[in-house]
Amino acid sequence: MKQNRKLKSKKRVKRKEAELMGFKLIINNQGQFITEIKNYPLDKVTTHFHKNNAGVITAMLRECKTNFTDLTDELEKIARDVFYS
Repeated sequence: MKQNRKLKSKKRVKRKEAELMGFKLIINNQGQFITEIKNYPLDKVTTHFHKNNAGVITAMLRECKTNFTDLTDELEKIARDVFYS
């Protein structure tokens, strides 16, 4: 009879870095430009970060999201002007 192997228990690892926001400008094989915005969930900030940092992180995420959205709009305008003029 086979013995069940004990699975290693998952330990929480205290990470030193966290990717909070990301912006990608991609071109696919059909020549289309794609923008991708990744952001850390705002409702998880207070859970994963210290209380004294959570307010600053939340404000920075909101500001980055606004700026990245504005950047996406500007890039769309540039693409429209170049391709449709």
